[in-house]
Amino acid sequence: MPKDKLVNTSLHGDGESRVKSIKNIGNGVKTQLIKNPDGSTITQRYEDNKLVASDYNPKKMKVKKMRKKRVAKPKPLKAGPTPSYTAPAVTAEEQVEMDKQERINKYNKKNRKKKGFKNIVNKIKSIIPKKGRRTRKTRNLVTGGINRTQ
Repeated sequence: MPKDKLVNTSLHGDGESRVKSIKNIGNGVKTQLIKNPDGSTITQRYEDNKLVASDYNPKKMKVKKMRKKRVAKPKPLKAGPTPSYTAPAVTAEEQVEMDKQERINKYNKKNRKKKGFKNIVNKIKSIIPKKGRRTRKTRNLVTGGINRTQ
């Protein structure tokens, strides 16, 4: 292939545009490509040495980069003076209820491991394979064969 010819132009950005050599496509059609300094191209088509069509392709636009959104960090809380608080005195009835609730919590905590039956059932369920969708057999009216569909 011969080298491109450099031509000084003021169109499509001042500078040198490169004119490629004429290519013979076939059926008497020839093309010439001109690359402009601004990145655009012009394709010219000739038939019987007469200009038939001229296409202008501009430079591909640059994709704009998205700016990352800045996440606002909350300011750290400064330790302030602790508020003074005195709890009200506990009555005898409230104390009895609190002791009773503590005993219930202690009992539940100790006997929690005995309720492992539910976990065993879940483990057994996970071992048993699940049935998939049943495939239906339908006859193909064109070929006469059998298709399996879900």
